Amino acid sequence: MKRIKLLLTTIAIFMLGFAASAQKPGVLIVKEWRNQYTSPSDIETVNAAMAVSESILKANWARLDSLLDDGYTYTGDGFVFTKDQYIGFMQEMRSAFSDFEMTLEKAVVTGDLVSIQFVSKAANTGKFMGAPATKKHLEVNGIFMRKVKDGKILQEWQTTDLLGTMKQIGGGALFFYAVFVGGFNAKQKPPVRKPNDFLNIKGNVDAFDKMSSKAKKRYLKTYYRNRLKKTK
Repeated sequence: MKRIKLLLTTIAIFMLGFAASAQKPGVLIVKEWRNQYTSPSDIETVNAAMAVSESILKANWARLDSLLDDGYTYTGDGFVFTKDQYIGFMQEMRSAFSDFEMTLEKAVVTGDLVSIQFVSKAANTGKFMGAPATKKHLEVNGIFMRKVKDGKILQEWQTTDLLGTMKQIGGGALFFYAVFVGGFNAKQKPPVRKPNDFLNIKGNVDAFDKMSSKAKKRYLKTYYRNRLKKTK
């Protein structure tokens, strides 16, 4: 049951997919709605909100850290993360998936809040929080709302189409979905933040994205082993 919870957490926050041999760097696509916002405050709110997604795609953890307020909290599909837990979760997600393509379809800005509808696609190339690869290519739809002040994100809320995603997975996934929304609540350890060099090879994530699944597995194994040695 704990394994089911972890798999659904993955889907709820970002995306899942199928392991592909020809992998490419992450891409953020922004539709023309961005041009409709012309006031300085709206532009700042929109740019800060989009910069968070872009930082995750590029595995730029230092920039992500600078964009999130120290008191930042994330709430999505029943889960709450602190700033470091959120970054740690996104680092683990980013290490397990490739061929990212996130499209920001529509947005609504109201004061210091921006809500953005997104469509995400990715290729699963490794284990994530104990959950194995799905072996399927998925497209995940959702909406996130980010609260912005002075260029920093104070708070975020997100919801995704879990039922639609479960249908794409097929098999017994719909049963697991019913259990999940019915109140299943397994305890699990919170995500742990890694250093800012995580996944960055020669200064960026592109080289990691282009690796084969086996090469990524070797990189991660070596990375964790070396970090463990440094902490002893």
